[in-house]
Amino acid sequence: MQPVLDMPTAGKRGLLERMVFRGIVFNMSWEDPEMDRRAFQITPSDTVISISSAGCNPLNFLCQNPKKLISVDGNPAQNAILELKLAAIATLDYETFFDIFAARHPSVVTRHYQSRLRPLLSDKARQFWDKKLWIVARNLYDFGRMGLFCRLLRLVFSQVGLSRQQLDAFFEIQSLDEQTKWYHKHVARKLWGPVTRAFVNFKPFLYLAGVHPRQFNLVDGRHDIYDYIKERVDYALTRIPVYDNYFLTVAVTGKFRGKHVPPYLLEENFDTLRKNLDRVQVVNGWLGPFLDTQPAGSITKFNLLDIFDWMTDEQFEGTLRSALRTAAPGATMIYRSGSYQLDPPPAIREHLEHDAELSRELLAIDRSATYGSFYVFSVKSNGNGKAVAREQSPSGSEGHIAVSC
Repeated sequence: MQPVLDMPTAGKRGLLERMVFRGIVFNMSWEDPEMDRRAFQITPSDTVISISSAGCNPLNFLCQNPKKLISVDGNPAQNAILELKLAAIATLDYETFFDIFAARHPSVVTRHYQSRLRPLLSDKARQFWDKKLWIVARNLYDFGRMGLFCRLLRLVFSQVGLSRQQLDAFFEIQSLDEQTKWYHKHVARKLWGPVTRAFVNFKPFLYLAGVHPRQFNLVDGRHDIYDYIKERVDYALTRIPVYDNYFLTVAVTGKFRGKHVPPYLLEENFDTLRKNLDRVQVVNGWLGPFLDTQPAGSITKFNLLDIFDWMTDEQFEGTLRSALRTAAPGATMIYRSGSYQLDPPPAIREHLEHDAELSRELLAIDRSATYGSFYVFSVKSNGNGKAVAREQSPSGSEGHIAVSC
């Protein structure tokens, strides 16, 4: 593994952002890896950059044998999760790795931490896990902001009369038609009402789920947050099979079911991950300033998650200018939004080719049902010219926001 790179801080977060987005926010990544795989079609010549989140996304990409993988996050706690996973891949056997990060027998991590995992961590990650290893040992998916959100979500289920036994039975259904009927009969009529509306409209509840204050305002200002969430849940439970939907099983039951897990946790990918560890660069820092340090035309795949939901218009444009400067001709950029529509700024749009059909096709298979829209763009051959050079950004270096998605 390459040494972890610590970038200088380029600005300050607001008070609310500092309160909500410190420590572990995301205990798993909420982007469907099948969408990303089909959008990127990674080859051995690709250099991929991704927001770290909980490390699931970059590790899923590493399974696909890119030439280089760069994982960036403005929250060192999120990178600490990724570092612990990388150390486990390097030093443990598959079964032990699965026990820990599929939370089958997570307490085994305490047996290996000091002798095998800790020596491979950066100083920041060591300091974090020396104090917080109990989180992983007790089940990573129950903790962090997202873990607390999901536990509160289960409380909502119990308050509206949905038992754990009912929900477990729901995930055994393998017919989409039967699943839809079951949802309308047992879930919908209980779930959607005053109790759920009160939770959804209580902003701190959604902040726990990693919804940035700007993102909340973006979605609620355009769509009404309650109606939006209801539409997304209706979609996930009536149009996407739940049997192998690991996003929903973790959220609703607090655990994975068998081998219904992200690709990086599958046994057939473990040797590939270990073989590719020397291709990984972990970066503690903000995306735009890091991109500004990279050679022009050096990156071919950009996984930008939903970071633009968090940004002002100036930050949105400034970050994309930084990405365009480092993008190779024909590079693929993907991003998501909580909103049903979030187009690139006009000054950037002319340098990108939107694959609208593929974007719609992939959004339709999204198992996480977290986002209202998904975008696949390719960089036009003139996208690396002086017209999009970083120094022409209207926002300058201050036009970036810390990202942890």
